[in-house]
Amino acid sequence: MQQLYPIQYMWPRFMLWKVACLFFSISVCGQSAIISGKVAGGRSGQQVSLSYWEQPGISPVITMDAVLAKDSFYFSLPTWTGQELFFYVDAGGEGFYGIVSKGDNIYLEFRGDTICFSGRGSAANRALYLGRIAARGRTNMRVADQLEYDQKAIPQVDAVLQSYRDSLSGSLYALLRAELLGKIGSRMIGVYWEQEPDKQEGIYNRYIGPVLAKLPADDNSALSGHYLDYLLDKAQLDYHRAMHRQCTHGAVYEWIKTHYSGGLQERLLAHQLLLAFALGGQQEELEQCAEDYLKMVRSESCKVAVAVPFSRMRRGIRRGLPAPGFSLPDNKGNNIALSQFSGKVVLLHFCADDDNLTPTLDEISKCFDKKEVAFLHIGMTPLPIHENGIQLFPGNQLPAIQRDYNVSACPTLIVIARNGRIFAVKPPNPSNDEGNELTNIIYEALQQ
Repeated sequence: MQQLYPIQYMWPRFMLWKVACLFFSISVCGQSAIISGKVAGGRSGQQVSLSYWEQPGISPVITMDAVLAKDSFYFSLPTWTGQELFFYVDAGGEGFYGIVSKGDNIYLEFRGDTICFSGRGSAANRALYLGRIAARGRTNMRVADQLEYDQKAIPQVDAVLQSYRDSLSGSLYALLRAELLGKIGSRMIGVYWEQEPDKQEGIYNRYIGPVLAKLPADDNSALSGHYLDYLLDKAQLDYHRAMHRQCTHGAVYEWIKTHYSGGLQERLLAHQLLLAFALGGQQEELEQCAEDYLKMVRSESCKVAVAVPFSRMRRGIRRGLPAPGFSLPDNKGNNIALSQFSGKVVLLHFCADDDNLTPTLDEISKCFDKKEVAFLHIGMTPLPIHENGIQLFPGNQLPAIQRDYNVSACPTLIVIARNGRIFAVKPPNPSNDEGNELTNIIYEALQQ
């Protein structure tokens, strides 16, 4: 029997695209899944995209594109190694994020503000969809009310899943539960970090700890991207509570190695390293962690996932190599060359348009004599620079200088020693610890 549900409650975190009213079915032909369907009111030539992940949080997203013929589309998925596959369909307005098992034949139809599920495998997606409604968060609430709301969401999610228990395999049931509850766990941990330090432990003991103790931790659960996010959030939280110090990529890596094992450990470490590569961090620290991981990991997919960005990082700049030269205009139109700062320690700050590091870096600059340390801010948009700072505008040279310094995201920081060689690549974000570690790194560079 077909069942209708309001579409406006679709889970926002995975709405990577906006998709119009949509109908599609999933069937399996041999070892490959067929995803086809229809867009209500769709027009011929309208683009539809299908994205899928074998291991969310580890394997890269693969995207396939098609165009509507009248109001219909068709995709044929290649074979995949596991039993379940997460997917996302985009047809230009709203979207649906779901899960498919081999042999499924799922039929979904978006009709205005409703969505219809039927066919083999529809029970898992219906449970996932309704579970997201039960797990969705609330805003503009007092801290205690927000945490109590999240506590009550756990049994509500379990009630939804239990109503579909007879239609799901044990492993699929556990995977859906991890996917749904992982988001609640991460949300509660986020509340912990938002509190003043003297209130964090009380909030944890009363609200957060009892909930986290109920969440699963097994290899099958780690196939969920949201659950991997939660486990990483929890590792950072556990480290902070136990050690009473700021988390670094290396410290969290060692914590995970110590407190997890087996396939869960390998997936979680891969996820942590991939995020660290993407977000940036001290290159030496990341290299040590990645080298250690590649020696111990057994999963071929996890090994490849980490080896690719690790190799890319090693091909870029690293400590001890000469800093690539450049000459860029300042806000007065004067060309400023890196060579002009020979004998000084230089902090390069590659800025984003909405950069929020400038105030912190201005405070750090007050700790140093501008005759010994120069702060160079490289960005396209003027920023309020004070004290020792100089802003440089790269213009059309930006792609080349970002390539020379292996800058994939902004903000990015790089420290250059007095001798013109790289001293630190992507040191810790100074806004996380009021600039203490970055200040110490600059002091170390001055002693060279």
